[in-house]
Amino acid sequence: MIAPMDHDLQILQAVQEWDKEIYAMQETLEEIPSELTEINQEVERERSKFNQFQDQFKALQLKQKAKEGELATKEENIKKYETQLTQVKTNKEYTSLKSEITSLKADNSILEEGIIDLIDQVESSQKEAANQKKKLEAAEALLIQKKKELEEKAKTMREKIDGLLKEKKEKIKTVNPEIASLYEQIVTKKRGLAMVNVEGEVCPACQIQLRPQVVNEIKMKEKIIICDNCSRILYCAS
Repeated sequence: MIAPMDHDLQILQAVQEWDKEIYAMQETLEEIPSELTEINQEVERERSKFNQFQDQFKALQLKQKAKEGELATKEENIKKYETQLTQVKTNKEYTSLKSEITSLKADNSILEEGIIDLIDQVESSQKEAANQKKKLEAAEALLIQKKKELEEKAKTMREKIDGLLKEKKEKIKTVNPEIASLYEQIVTKKRGLAMVNVEGEVCPACQIQLRPQVVNEIKMKEKIIICDNCSRILYCAS
């Protein structure tokens, strides 16, 4: 016949295996928000880069349009001055208009080179923005996928935890209420490891040397023995 104390210890050993699973899953559940935060931050980084590329692209487009507008204005002035050339009556006026036309054409030549350069920059910037948009969309898709996976994982774990807690509740009813209460206090503080199996002369949890008397009391299984250092229940499985 199994002694009452030995029975309680055997039951608690089985219960602790469930508690280990429960606390391990709870730790995993606690890590899920930080996992999602990390992926969210990556999405925001990609979005920030995309916005920068978009802003750069739009700024270059505006710069190109401004230069094209400036070129068009100068072209109109050239036409106007060329029309005036046929109407001037003095050499001085003719020379002045010719000089103005030459200056405008020189300006336009520089403007045209600048516009060609800007067209290349706009095309390059547009490609960069398009590539970054793909990266952003990929990051957003990953976030949606990961969120779905983690939600399913969390749901499965919560269901398993609920099942184990129900089994534990029924199992622990057969343990002395005072011992069960003590176990619950310790397992909560120690996150799933309330009791340890002593095979030698040290506590397996904290590695403190146990006095010979304590080792003997553990083997006798007549009362609950608590480690003086880590406050866990000490037992001997053999």
